[in-house]
Amino acid sequence: MRKSIFKISILIVTGVLLMLGLFGCGKQKYKLDLPFGFESKKDSYAAGEEVKVTYGIIATDTDYSFYSDADDVKREYTDSEGYVFTFIMPERDVTFWVESRNSMEYLDPSKEYTEDELAGKIDGERMVFDYYDAVVGTDGGDRYTELVLYRWEEDDLLLAKYTKEYGEEELVRVCRVPVSYLYDCLAAVNRNGMKSWKDGDGLDGMVYVVRFKNGNDYMRISSEDMPEGGTKAFAEIKTVLDEAWSFYGPKGAYPLDPGVGIIDDPVIEEEEK
Repeated sequence: MRKSIFKISILIVTGVLLMLGLFGCGKQKYKLDLPFGFESKKDSYAAGEEVKVTYGIIATDTDYSFYSDADDVKREYTDSEGYVFTFIMPERDVTFWVESRNSMEYLDPSKEYTEDELAGKIDGERMVFDYYDAVVGTDGGDRYTELVLYRWEEDDLLLAKYTKEYGEEELVRVCRVPVSYLYDCLAAVNRNGMKSWKDGDGLDGMVYVVRFKNGNDYMRISSEDMPEGGTKAFAEIKTVLDEAWSFYGPKGAYPLDPGVGIIDDPVIEEEEK
């Protein structure tokens, strides 16, 4: 009898140890999403763990810009590991991104484009982030605002703003913005867990949608799928794009009125004597 009890005890202890090993002492693990070039010892960490990520694919003639939705990321560079990033894992998944360009390429910083020229360079197939909100189901007709980021031949992005008011034609304006605004939007999506939204309740008289490049495909997230309080996530994204538009967007009416300009002083003709 004692021998049987001893065997049962061993089995129980072994089972507990296996469970602890599989589930990390009961703590939930969060995913670390790293594109090609980034490395870390593990692909998931518990909240509160210190995380170290390295990026060692360094070319001497290339400039790199790194982005992450982790909090308080510290960065340094070492000859042995390349770029090193450390942070404390939050209670959510974390993603890293990198942008690179050949620093030997000739860029003409003085090259300027008119707004019409920028509008002509918009390519729908190169859209990388799209924010849309609309008032719907009203007697006066629907109205909407759409802010869309596109890649083009330059290193920055095009930001197009499409607006339509009741009974009016759609108005399109466009400007150039730094690529960092794309990653600020993607970070907001991740921080708010928007990729996992489903079976929401939607809103009466209002709809919000974001769509963005997710790997080789596009992902669409609608207010029809959002949980309670989800409008905060859409508002956070709108704030990012509104800031970009406020700082870099075109000023004045469009199209410009050719009659507006500096008014010449009136010419006073002398009377004939």
